[in-house]
Amino acid sequence: MTNQVKASENPAKPGKMALLLIFLTVFIDLVGFGIIIPVLPTYAEKFGANATMVGLLLASYSLMQFFFTPFWGRLSDKVGRRPILLTSLLASAIGYLIWGLSASLPMLFLSRLVAGFGNANLAVAQAYISDVTTEENRAKGMGLIGAAFGLGFVLGPAIGGLASPFGLNTIGYLAAACSIIDLVLTFFMLPEPETRSQAAHERYSVEPNFYWNTLRNDKLKATLLIFFISTFAFANMEATLVLLTEKQFHFSAAQNAWMFFFIGIIMVFVQGGLIGRLSKRFGEKKLIVAGSILVAAGLLLTPATTSVPVLYAALFLLAIGSGINTPSNQSMLSRLSDKGKVGGIMGVGQSLSTLGRIIGPIAGGFAFQHLGLGAPYVIGAATMLVVACLGFTLPDLKPNGSDSNGKKKTPDNAAVV
Repeated sequence: MTNQVKASENPAKPGKMALLLIFLTVFIDLVGFGIIIPVLPTYAEKFGANATMVGLLLASYSLMQFFFTPFWGRLSDKVGRRPILLTSLLASAIGYLIWGLSASLPMLFLSRLVAGFGNANLAVAQAYISDVTTEENRAKGMGLIGAAFGLGFVLGPAIGGLASPFGLNTIGYLAAACSIIDLVLTFFMLPEPETRSQAAHERYSVEPNFYWNTLRNDKLKATLLIFFISTFAFANMEATLVLLTEKQFHFSAAQNAWMFFFIGIIMVFVQGGLIGRLSKRFGEKKLIVAGSILVAAGLLLTPATTSVPVLYAALFLLAIGSGINTPSNQSMLSRLSDKGKVGGIMGVGQSLSTLGRIIGPIAGGFAFQHLGLGAPYVIGAATMLVVACLGFTLPDLKPNGSDSNGKKKTPDNAAVV
């Protein structure tokens, strides 16, 4: 196609409104996710769901994202970013409307499947940013997506907390309204990029041997495994924390929402303002190890107390650790990636993270129901200690881009957002 030109060769000048709408799309995705998470277990329990079923319900959303994130991304390379964004936003709105209308557990499952199908549009948003920015400005553009993630995760639970007194179904209508507003603004104000790259195709390669070869790469094995295990451990907690606080602390839906807001605001502070300085001073390897140990400590302490202040102290450790570990491992993987393959390899890492978000809630819910309230947290802590051990096997890359032997790495292997 004539319009499939590399964005870096002939980039269209991005309008502020276009970038704002991309920001808004990702932000609303995360707001919708954040609104639902603190109240989902309570809503599911109203329809007779046990802990295992709650885990499956949470996993269903990530399962759809696992399959459809690369699908939406590659399809947008062929037919355009704008039509795919509009379609995905419409699907998201329908999923949230089904949540609001739910009168049974199967309807809740349907709502999460449809919403996950729609919200699997991250690759499209990233590809749009790639299309309309130069290489020099691309990191800044991708930073908008990171900021939208953090802000959405923080504000989502807070909005859910404020809306919960009006009914759990009201939260679904509120999330649907956000998606519809974004849909209307995107329809009238978001232009199709003048040039369209193969950014999503490059990030999500269709060749099975690319994934297999990446997973077998000795240089990348440890950090890719860290992607999966860290997300798995966090998802164990995420799926069962509301169940734990209901039984052990008798928290209301609003209290659970503000608890997730607390976790989110700390993670945003660490990832937005602290991680850069820490990385320059200590390097990714030390931060991965330290962050993993902090997460393990927080997970162990969370179910071990009946004191609310101690619970929040445990969640503080967990949020700090996760805020340090995740971006440090992302940076490590990008710096270890071969020139010209960074996008595809980061896509493999993202796929493994999504796989962790699928298996983690199922394992956590099953352990909570059959092994005891603290079981998901012990499992999560044990796996994070495995991550810490894996961290010690990683190369000690220097902040200036050289390795421990002083050999200079190429600029193309610098960290990407």
